[in-house]
Amino acid sequence: MAKTSKATIGTKDEQKLFWEVEQHRTLAQEDLDNRITDFDSKDELFRNYLNESTWPYRALVTDPRVWTAIIEKTSRLIAGKPKGELQPREGGDVLKAKINNELLNFQWDDVSRIEGDPMIAKWAMMDMNARKYGASFGLVPWHWEKRGKEIFFDGPNFKVLNNRDVLLNPSYSSIKGWFQYREYPTLEELEKINNASSGPPIYKNLKILKDVISDQEKEKGGAGGDLRSANYQSRNKSISGIEDYLGRDITRKVVEVVHELRPDRWISFAPRHGVIIRDIPNPCKHAQIPVVLLKYYVIDDDIYGLSEVEPIERLQKALNALICQYLDTVNTDLYPPLKIRSTGVRMPTIEFGPNKKWIMNDPQTDVIRMETSTASTGKFTQTYSFMVAAMMNALGESSLGISNVGSMQQRKTAQEVKSLMSSQNARDNYNQIYLSEAVKRQMMFWHLMNQQFIFSDPTKKNLPLRLVGDEASKFFEQAGLSEIHPTEEDALMLNENPETEVKTGPEFPIEVGGEIRPKLEKDKYGTGSTLYIVPEDMVGTYDYKADITSMAVPDDYAQKQALTEALAMIIQNYQLLMQEGYRPKIKDLMVRALESTPYFKDADNFFEKVEGGVPNDQTGLGTESPAFGGGEGPMQGGGAPPGGSPPKGMGGGSPAMAGGVPKPLMGQPQGM
Repeated sequence: MAKTSKATIGTKDEQKLFWEVEQHRTLAQEDLDNRITDFDSKDELFRNYLNESTWPYRALVTDPRVWTAIIEKTSRLIAGKPKGELQPREGGDVLKAKINNELLNFQWDDVSRIEGDPMIAKWAMMDMNARKYGASFGLVPWHWEKRGKEIFFDGPNFKVLNNRDVLLNPSYSSIKGWFQYREYPTLEELEKINNASSGPPIYKNLKILKDVISDQEKEKGGAGGDLRSANYQSRNKSISGIEDYLGRDITRKVVEVVHELRPDRWISFAPRHGVIIRDIPNPCKHAQIPVVLLKYYVIDDDIYGLSEVEPIERLQKALNALICQYLDTVNTDLYPPLKIRSTGVRMPTIEFGPNKKWIMNDPQTDVIRMETSTASTGKFTQTYSFMVAAMMNALGESSLGISNVGSMQQRKTAQEVKSLMSSQNARDNYNQIYLSEAVKRQMMFWHLMNQQFIFSDPTKKNLPLRLVGDEASKFFEQAGLSEIHPTEEDALMLNENPETEVKTGPEFPIEVGGEIRPKLEKDKYGTGSTLYIVPEDMVGTYDYKADITSMAVPDDYAQKQALTEALAMIIQNYQLLMQEGYRPKIKDLMVRALESTPYFKDADNFFEKVEGGVPNDQTGLGTESPAFGGGEGPMQGGGAPPGGSPPKGMGGGSPAMAGGVPKPLMGQPQGM
């Protein structure tokens, strides 16, 4: 375990605090050191690594089933963006929930601007880490960054933590009390964070830290910075024959910084130099540790779950040994040992190859091929099939024991295929339970941070949000957010009663740059719309319902088939629907069916509005009712469409306010 500096520098309170957090780090590091050995073995199996110095066979061949199983499971579960939604609770309403949901959707896509990694790639890494090590951890900070004179990013972020840099409280089976993680910034990066902040400096005692490092450099004659390799050796780098160079750059000295997050307090310190560099109250008013924990197979008394590799670890090693043993046997039979009489043979001439000449006195007795046995090779196929079937069964990829066709063959019976799919779906559904809860926790952290930090600057009056897709635009348009008075309804009221006072201007006015605009502003070409979010939209309590099935590999055929069957069912029951006062939106359903495939993303362009409608005898439905096809005409029988329309109104409306320039939130430009 890495040792720290004996001297603690700072005030008495800082020295006392350093002793406290250092005790936490020491306790967590002892637990982590025991786990790293297991992490390394899992990485070796995932990377199909064989240690040549200890491997008893000449053949160095592995069966990459661990790698294939983890990659395929991740690919099946995480292949797209989740389609979850916020649901209103106390103080919330459906319209505000929809607005906040669109904001979360935008932030999911926008977060890739920070480091270049999209959210789907981050969750794929979370999934793979949980399968390899038993658990994975994601930090959910608010990121504020300024580049030049402009604010480059101001919003929530998500960072996948390296399991070898996560220092957990080992006393509990969940994240409780405190949570530590390591980072390796340079001194220049720490100073840059302080210089970029418009508020008080984020980190303190940086000059003291710099002096300590400089003194250590003079004493030891080294770089003076910290090395990541002093904490652990990166097994993935060593497998590839690569050294870990982090911290070896003399011109850019790296400092090991440990962050301890508590529900009420955040502390950062340099454990090797005895300096506290941050001690602030938890800036999040919800007073939670902003960390997402993902584990698929829970163990009662351990914060880490069961690794996907652990149940099959010995089977994988035995399978690798079986393959190498078989190849050695075949090679030995092809190139067997030779029994040679040393006095009758010229040894340099004994060489295998075409047209080679062996010089000897008596070919019948001077060189004799040693007889080898290949009896065991006949059992290889059966043994291999048995072990593969056992592994696939343990991985949930097959519910069969030993296939009656044989895993070495390509064809499977219909029952085997059905059983295989059933087993995969059952395991995937079980994993989706824990994945959905982890995604829900991340999205709820984002939503709570949005409520607290987006409009924390009083000069920031609104946030323009570009809407993607027609569904959201139509919802807000039907809710009246784009209405500008006088409307057609106002004109009818004036015709009936000319003395009626009619409101003029937007139904929900927003002040943007000194100009009054509607809350939902459509483009002049009708290709999109912009929604202006105001502080009142962030008020209320909500719960996030994660739709994890949307993240899985899409089944376009099944989706299209379901929509086609629904369309046929509606047409068959059209008269019954009309009798109950409902008119189905056939056109919308057809658009949804077409756009369910990757080939028709603009299906709405295939339909053209016919002025005056279609004659009744051309509908082909054998009814006297008006033609239907997706319009918004009056309902027959006085009914309403299923599900109704979104509510009009904003729960009190939003006052017109001017826009402003955002300031750093949580006082730091580089996350936490």
